Amino acid sequence: MNLPLLRTNMFDITEIFNSHLPDLVTGYVRRPEQIAFAEHIASVMEEGSNGVFEAGTGIGKTLGYLVPALISGKTVIVSTGTRNLQDQLYLKDIPMLMPLFPGVRVSILKGRANYLCYHRMRLNLKVLADKSVDLSRLTEVRVWSTRTRTGDLTELLDPEEDPALMHLITSTRDNCLGSRCPEYSSCPLYRARKTAAESDVLIVNHHLLLADLAQKEDALQALLPEAGVVIVDEAHRIPDVARQFFGERVSSGQIGELIRDTRLELSLLGNDDPATLNAVEDLEKRLNRLRNAVFTNSEQNFNRWYGQDNRDAVVDVDLAMAELAAQLERVSDRSEGLLQMLKRTLRFSDQFAFLTEETTSNSDYVHWIDRRERSFVIHLSPVSVAEDFKRLTDSKTSWIFTSATLCVDGSFHHFEAELGLNDALSTVVKSPFDYRQAVRAHLPHGLPEPGDDAHTQALIATVEPLIRENPGRTFFLFTSYRALKTAAELLRDLPNPVFVQGTMSRTRLVSAFMDSPGAVLLATQSFWEGVDVRGSELRCLIIDKLPFPNPSEPLFQAQAREVDEAGGNSFAELSLPKTVLSLKQGFGRLIREETDRGLFVIGDSRLQTRSYKDYILGNLPEMDWLDKPSDAIEWLREL
Repeated sequence: MNLPLLRTNMFDITEIFNSHLPDLVTGYVRRPEQIAFAEHIASVMEEGSNGVFEAGTGIGKTLGYLVPALISGKTVIVSTGTRNLQDQLYLKDIPMLMPLFPGVRVSILKGRANYLCYHRMRLNLKVLADKSVDLSRLTEVRVWSTRTRTGDLTELLDPEEDPALMHLITSTRDNCLGSRCPEYSSCPLYRARKTAAESDVLIVNHHLLLADLAQKEDALQALLPEAGVVIVDEAHRIPDVARQFFGERVSSGQIGELIRDTRLELSLLGNDDPATLNAVEDLEKRLNRLRNAVFTNSEQNFNRWYGQDNRDAVVDVDLAMAELAAQLERVSDRSEGLLQMLKRTLRFSDQFAFLTEETTSNSDYVHWIDRRERSFVIHLSPVSVAEDFKRLTDSKTSWIFTSATLCVDGSFHHFEAELGLNDALSTVVKSPFDYRQAVRAHLPHGLPEPGDDAHTQALIATVEPLIRENPGRTFFLFTSYRALKTAAELLRDLPNPVFVQGTMSRTRLVSAFMDSPGAVLLATQSFWEGVDVRGSELRCLIIDKLPFPNPSEPLFQAQAREVDEAGGNSFAELSLPKTVLSLKQGFGRLIREETDRGLFVIGDSRLQTRSYKDYILGNLPEMDWLDKPSDAIEWLREL
């Protein structure tokens, strides 16, 4: 196939999409909406301005922004919401286009937790030589390490499957030795960073992009000053991710990692220092007591939690870290590793002391506790990231934000206000899908209002016949883990294969779902976006209730208070827009291609009674609503 090489000063976007892509992309469908979207992107790049674009499902926004990026002649950073989407861009989408752009240098860069650390792997091979299970896994990684060209661990394993193993074979910002590491010259992370610095187009994810912007990764050279264009895909995630990086945080996981690494160093030296070993053990005991105190009290506001008889647990950890630092200072000249442990302990001690002080009332920051399955994080987060982002988007770099869900009620105001975007060019490119033909929607009558198990039980009784009659697969999405667990118990006798979030890793769960005809997948909001099961014959999407923000969540409370104190209405200006954007993301799982058809069910009776019902429904695609369960079953049978 002889394709003309396209030059940056000689291109016609319409010609690329109409004449060249059909020869390059298997099954390519020409869409006027995709061309219009690409032309908008190219225009913003050319002008050096900022842009915000909602691209409806089915437009093909990935190719829509990649083509202008590749022909721009500028250094372009593309930031995605997930590692999976990074891999899709780098391994699938961009290679399809490269015959047109053979001179463009493209690379991918992930966070350090995705790359093998040879130094830590070899240290742990020595220490775990007498533990056959861990040793066998480490040996498997070592064999792979002799073959891999990238050191990207996703080539070998699913990081979610074995977090304990990941601790043994990856570095963190805290334990990385940087240029002092004996494996520095062959380090996959630093090789990837060197390649990234020399690229024309670089694929990153939001966490890595924001770590760089907030300078939270000391060893990572700033990428942004050299970029002419930053394209932020899945941009609706950016405000929430940004709050993590433009604030301060310390986690029990970081302190636990410090404890494990100090033990490792002491073990390598023969465990001949009982005083330091005792200090490590004491810190571990006090950290466990603090963890118990955090998990026996569900208060999220740190000041209130601290004042509820938890001061002693905090002070104990503070004192234990000071004691460990004193012991490490005494022995740090024994090895480079112990010197590193001393530096980390001193840094964590300062960070922990700062983040566990009671804060005065400050409307600009929220002091809160985030509890996870096995650990907790103490945050001091900015209520707004608008000023931080405004400084970035006022630079010479052109910023382009795109997603299928940025617009609420025909306006970008909510998104633009969160990021301080005052003069961005914005437009909505609507989906080419005919939802009125492809989808029927059903809102069951007679359900109690959401809020307790009675709602979940009534909903399951109503939708179980629909699931049984569905000839394809079913996605059942929930807004809480409690509802998910209740539903999983009630649906355990279904003849269909039922897969439940939390029983296996996300990757394996989606793979098992797609491999099982008639399968049902039960999941919470982390599956509402970024999960693409096109080609799986997904025929029914059920959402248990409207995804309103949790009113007790500290960051949301602070944002709502800020709106109300300024004379606004936080429900109308904050709760409803966030609900609409989340609901649109969930709905977007159902129709992914022109040939898809399905049933959408939402089990929230408030859409029949509350004043905001028209606002919510008006932000969903236009489709026909079925009143009777029998009509919904008939539609499924037709599919």
